[in-house]
Amino acid sequence: MTDKKEKTEKEVASYLSGFFDFLEENPELQVEIKSPDELYVNVQGQSDFFSEDKEELARSLSVLVRVFLERQYDMDRDVQIDINGVKLTRRKNLERFALDAAEKAKKEGKKFRLNPMPPVERKWVHIALSEIEGVETYSVGESDDRRVIIKPKG
Repeated sequence: MTDKKEKTEKEVASYLSGFFDFLEENPELQVEIKSPDELYVNVQGQSDFFSEDKEELARSLSVLVRVFLERQYDMDRDVQIDINGVKLTRRKNLERFALDAAEKAKKEGKKFRLNPMPPVERKWVHIALSEIEGVETYSVGESDDRRVIIKPKG
């Protein structure tokens, strides 16, 4: 791990720890720079404050951490805050589903339309399938009806 990456991860953990100390919560924080443009933070806690239905909390913390990184390090990163690993589980399941759909698209020679999903989930699908030979992905639709299409190349 590079010193800069390690320092950034520690600084983000410290920043969030200070925030949670103020709220008198003590979650376990796992901070990881996944790629040059993505930072993942898993906030694990046992109190009701960290229940799985806290998507709004995760979005708000993402904004705070993004602003922190921009101001402290002049970094523009996609910040994914996860509460008790719910997003990571969703991401892995979605990636498996997308890989299966890609195999079907290649085998059957037809395109597959996935259900509408939020932008971050569409991004996960595009990333998961970007290295798969013989298929391509693109998004169609507007707003809440935007979805990923997986189709065989050629």
